[in-house]
Amino acid sequence: MGYSIDIQFFNTFIIRSANSALHFEESRIKGGFNEPFVSIGPKAHIVDENFAGQRRGNALIYSGVYNSRTDINRTNVFSSAEPITRAVDPANGDINKLHAEDTNLNILQENKVSYALIDKDALFTAEGGQLTASGAAVIGQIVPYQGEYGTTHPESFAVKGIRKYFVDKNRAAVLRLSRDGITEISNYGMRDYFRDSIALITEDYPNNKIVGFYDDHDDQYVVSLQDSLLGLQPDGSYAGYETLSFDDSVNGWISFYDYKPDFGFSHNKKFFTLHDNDLYEHYINPTRNTFYGSAFASYITFIANAEPSSVKNFLNINYEGTSYWTMESAKAEDGIRNTIQEAKKIDNAELSLTGDIISQFKKKEDKYYSHITNNTGAIKDGVVGVDTAGISGLFSIVEMSNGYTGGEQELFSVSHNITKSS
Repeated sequence: MGYSIDIQFFNTFIIRSANSALHFEESRIKGGFNEPFVSIGPKAHIVDENFAGQRRGNALIYSGVYNSRTDINRTNVFSSAEPITRAVDPANGDINKLHAEDTNLNILQENKVSYALIDKDALFTAEGGQLTASGAAVIGQIVPYQGEYGTTHPESFAVKGIRKYFVDKNRAAVLRLSRDGITEISNYGMRDYFRDSIALITEDYPNNKIVGFYDDHDDQYVVSLQDSLLGLQPDGSYAGYETLSFDDSVNGWISFYDYKPDFGFSHNKKFFTLHDNDLYEHYINPTRNTFYGSAFASYITFIANAEPSSVKNFLNINYEGTSYWTMESAKAEDGIRNTIQEAKKIDNAELSLTGDIISQFKKKEDKYYSHITNNTGAIKDGVVGVDTAGISGLFSIVEMSNGYTGGEQELFSVSHNITKSS
């Protein structure tokens, strides 16, 4: 038997269902005071008894359109009657990055990179050819790029023109996506380095990450590998990061940097990075070798290996450049990378001599030179001596440094004077 109750709501009525649940509904259309009203009576209700949320990491869904010119905003409209979803192969993992490019959408999964057509679809002829036609589907045909590559670190993604860069940690590779497909740019002279360094980055700590961005000032892709076991220092400690850059004009990795960015971006050919919630603009500070308020020294390590099949005596070292360069170390090694002999440090030509300094560079005919002094002892006729001239081995590994912050420093070439061992 029906009954009525008094309520304190305006333009509403109450329906008590079989399970005693109360449903409050508007009696007026749009809730307007003079709008048509709906009388109390039977109404159709569809109830999904098994309603539950579902997380699909390999699927895309899009809403209605937003048009600011006509004040149409349907971004909260997800009509189940329309084909508004598109999924990629779940075997390739979740989608980690989306990048809109002209009329295509780049999709980066854990193990695959694809692109989807936007506002168009692909039609195939009887011969298997592909045609593009306009269609009602917002996300059309999904086409995979060749190669089993992907990314689990979307923060490494950066764009410059038609080139996209990102890091695939699962394959220890740095990749470039362009019109010619995917290229593994980490193979350009740095394959072993990235294989070893990226493997150290674990997911166990929240501060471990791979940050990538494009430096539009110098036209370089910069990637910063950040983990507590990276950046071995001369004293045996770790800096916790290694930041380096790739230049497309030479197809090579050109430099390491001493700054540890949280993120970076370019705007109007200016380059910015963020560090500890502060924004820094690069290339405007006249004080060189200074990042985030800290001064660093520049280091260059190279191998001298003339006549590689012969054992040689490296007697002195010469270089062309500015005067503030120091030879931090020189190591003569054998054919299996064992250090045989080491040289003493040679300081720059501008440093005042003290009692602790054995030698320093001298300038002659626009070049700087110095004799190499053995610091480990040379063996001759069964007698071990120290402070002898030169170091002996198949090749020499030399490290040059420059910590001068007063202006630009240059290093054009470095060479040895050598003699063959008897």
